[in-house]
Amino acid sequence: MNMRKLFWTFFSVFWLALLISGFTVGTAVWLHHQSLQSDVKKTDEQINVHAEAYVVVAADIYRHGGMNSLIEFLEQNQNGPFPKVYAINETGQDLLKRPIHSALIAYVKQLNQQGEFANTIQYASDSSSQRILLFPPKLTSASANSLNLSDTNDTANILTESFSQQRPDNEDDPPLSNPILLLIGSGLFGALFFSTFLAWYFIKPIAILRKAFAQIASGQLDTRIGNKMGHRQDELVELGENFDEMASKISQLMTAQQRLLHDVSHELRSPLARMQAAVGIAEQQPDKAQNTLARIDKESQRMNDLIGELLVLSRLETEVVPNQQSLSVLSLNDLLDEIISDARFEAATKDVVIDYQITDDIHLPMHSELLHRAIENILRNAIKFSAQESHVSLSVIKNTLEKMVIIKIEDNGPGVAEDELEAIFEPFFRGQLIHRNDSIGLGLAIAFRAVHAHHGKLKAYNREQGGLCLEMLLPIK
Repeated sequence: MNMRKLFWTFFSVFWLALLISGFTVGTAVWLHHQSLQSDVKKTDEQINVHAEAYVVVAADIYRHGGMNSLIEFLEQNQNGPFPKVYAINETGQDLLKRPIHSALIAYVKQLNQQGEFANTIQYASDSSSQRILLFPPKLTSASANSLNLSDTNDTANILTESFSQQRPDNEDDPPLSNPILLLIGSGLFGALFFSTFLAWYFIKPIAILRKAFAQIASGQLDTRIGNKMGHRQDELVELGENFDEMASKISQLMTAQQRLLHDVSHELRSPLARMQAAVGIAEQQPDKAQNTLARIDKESQRMNDLIGELLVLSRLETEVVPNQQSLSVLSLNDLLDEIISDARFEAATKDVVIDYQITDDIHLPMHSELLHRAIENILRNAIKFSAQESHVSLSVIKNTLEKMVIIKIEDNGPGVAEDELEAIFEPFFRGQLIHRNDSIGLGLAIAFRAVHAHHGKLKAYNREQGGLCLEMLLPIK
């Protein structure tokens, strides 16, 4: 899939999700704001109704009781929960000496002249015909928008300051929202930014992987991406690590394949060269034809053995072996008796004695041909590298607790360098301490893979008294 298409897919999904989330949250906030405004409107209406009643009462008290009765009424309600009422005399002063701006008085008079708030704004006269202007500081400001006051800003500030005294502290007007276009623009920009970042965050490692796969396909087997994934801590980093492991394994397999081809070519070239030399001798010296034919037969047999070993190795490398269910449970004792009986003939030529020890009757799930070849290769290898008139030991231990059988084969040869103990199981291995003689170099490689095919393990270590020990672990079940 094209990286740009994948980027826009991620981008669109993230942006849509953010827009839906923002719309949902914005709708919830707007509904809450509307609810607050509705509550404030109801509160204002209740305050206006109560204020109107108190203005009417104050006017009646002034008409029938005079100035002193009105002042006493206002003082009684000054600190109470009831709506406040201003009483302005003809000189523009409040009867209780409360500060009040002249602009507010002018605004109230203008409302009264226009017939606004007829019951809430009243003029009252006592017996001396002295007029008093009565009104509450809190009035609905809807009509203020229709007035042309000389100083709109100052008046608005005065009205806001005066009117806010009438409402409880916990009933402030909800704050005005930002302009709609600004909110929409901010939301879109935020969604755009985060969508771009998230899409890039996920696409970047995928693009790195895509490029790395292309490099591997072109033959650059040293490609690694672990150091290119940054400081991420997610599954994509694990995917990158898995890629590096895969690339390393492919590189090792390709190197092993090239080395195997080189070694096979070398092993085949030597007998072919000797056969060609023998043919040349036979042509030049017909009287030695019998010896020449024997040499050709020997070299052809060597080539046949090499090809046979390679076929077995190839079959084991590709795991074309019976699975666990198809293995037959057979006697290990019988198998070892047959192998040792054959090996003693070869050992006799070097006066090597095979010490064989097994105490239990053991049956294992096995592929008899493969296991026979594995044990025989190890045992013959031990005989080959043991000194003249020495001993080779083969012992079998049954570990019932771990359900394993341990087969140890120990020789009295030169051993193997410590740093080569794992490499001896590679095809055509040439060790520092071993001179190969007639060895093809595939015996231990085949043994290792045959044991692995039986779900077992094969390891090697040098003995303290000299020589090499190969330890084979095979599961009983």
